Amino acid sequence: MGNGGLLPARSAGGLKRFSQISRVLVRHGFGFVFDVRRDRREKKGLQEFLAPNFGVRLRRTLDDLGPTFVKFGQVLSTRSDIFPEGILSELQKLQDTASPMPAGTAQALIEAELGAPVGEIFSSFDPVPLGSASIGQVHRAVLRGGEVVAVKVQRPEAPGRVAGDLELMREFAAFVDRRFARRILVDIRGLVAEFEGVILRELDYTAEARNARRFAANFAGTPVAIPAVYEELTTSKVMTMEFVVGTRFRDIRPLLMTPSERRRVASMGADAIFKMAFEDGFFHGDPHPSNLLLTPEGDLALLDFGMVGFMSRGDIEALSRLFIAVIQRDASAALRGLEALGVRYATEVRGELVRELREFLNKYSGLSVGEVTLGQALSELIALARRYRLRVPPVFPLLTKALVTAEGLARSIDPTINVYEVARPYARRLLTQRYRPDVLARSATERSLEYARYVEEYPEQVRQLLGELADGELEVRLRHGGLDELVGEVDVLANRLVFAVVTGALLVGSSMLGSFDVGGPSVPLLGVPVVAFIGFTLALILATILLTIIFRSRRL
Repeated sequence: MGNGGLLPARSAGGLKRFSQISRVLVRHGFGFVFDVRRDRREKKGLQEFLAPNFGVRLRRTLDDLGPTFVKFGQVLSTRSDIFPEGILSELQKLQDTASPMPAGTAQALIEAELGAPVGEIFSSFDPVPLGSASIGQVHRAVLRGGEVVAVKVQRPEAPGRVAGDLELMREFAAFVDRRFARRILVDIRGLVAEFEGVILRELDYTAEARNARRFAANFAGTPVAIPAVYEELTTSKVMTMEFVVGTRFRDIRPLLMTPSERRRVASMGADAIFKMAFEDGFFHGDPHPSNLLLTPEGDLALLDFGMVGFMSRGDIEALSRLFIAVIQRDASAALRGLEALGVRYATEVRGELVRELREFLNKYSGLSVGEVTLGQALSELIALARRYRLRVPPVFPLLTKALVTAEGLARSIDPTINVYEVARPYARRLLTQRYRPDVLARSATERSLEYARYVEEYPEQVRQLLGELADGELEVRLRHGGLDELVGEVDVLANRLVFAVVTGALLVGSSMLGSFDVGGPSVPLLGVPVVAFIGFTLALILATILLTIIFRSRRL
């Protein structure tokens, strides 16, 4: 059974789910997606996106669509390079909560995964979960050796539900991409693909366990505590970790602390983020107040390692150069740093982009460190990126969100803190390292080898080009920015022409039938053959429809 040519329904369940999605979209004002007229749906889509309540309706839509779409909204809330602050703030309100699993389900899953009764593995196991989300829930337990642990158990229905929703999301993204073509600046398919990678990693608890071990190694010897993972009690669906006792950052009462203690606690979070970004290249992607604890010993504990960001050594070096360029207020160097990070833009806007970057840097250089926040500066920089339609790799909006969140947490503990002061040692160290003789020598060697590779490859590339020219196999691709719209207009005109020809044929044919006595029944009172009357009536209806379409489009 089809679905109007919109999406391929591979099963009755898939068709039912798509029907549900369609109803939710229509209910929240997104029915324009299904409009058959391109100009109408694109005009309506732009109006809806610019509407003040767009973010609220988008959040409610994702909430109504269920847990997988809520997770998708949470991932979208990190994409400050795509959406304005109003929409992001609404998406950040999405909460991944769910009712606990039925009694005994978690214990049965643990026994199936670990191959032993719960009573043999733990000396005690609390059946009431500490927290419950769409993918899994966490229980407190005590091992036979007396260690208190947190056991994360995945819901049995989660993988199947996520797989089904991902399939529909991919198909719906392709559908939206086809319908809106180049009118939207957002790569819908790319966002869904990015989300697919995130949620599939969250479904694999062994990946989260690896992340935890890597964080533990990176923060060894620092005041940042990472809960230990019990590998022998961890599978892809069950993860057992050290139970960390402490006060969540959202529950800290700063007024009960001394000024020096407030400053120390506030600095720890910001320092941890800068270390992850500028030293490790591996950072926590969701450092919100529920994932950070202050332990009784005064350390900072990180929790929940499902969403993380990865940066290569080249990315760290590029980020360091960008940081140094910003400090030195060098707009051209800052743009080169953005390019090295993978940011892309149209060549013709480079001059204007450098000018705006220079104005941006000079604006903040005139302010004291206490007069501006990191979040404010990054928000303005991201608005600049959106204005020039810069294509930004997904990892950097995620890092931006982590930095802004860390600053917000630090200021909630100590409003007088300035994260620039926390970042200053990293900047000083980066500047010192950049101009060390061994670093300069290594950089010169790497550049020389890179240029040597180019020189080595050029003769072969020229030979291939000349060979293709000689064989007549050289292909030239022409991309026309307005070709899709032109094809659409021609398509509409062709449809109208066919409509008019069919209408005219019915009118002429019916008139000829009515002019001659062809026998058969006739219409009472009129004395016209029934066949001629039906044809004439159809022609009149079709002509009315065609004229209505033309007048509504206001294009005669």
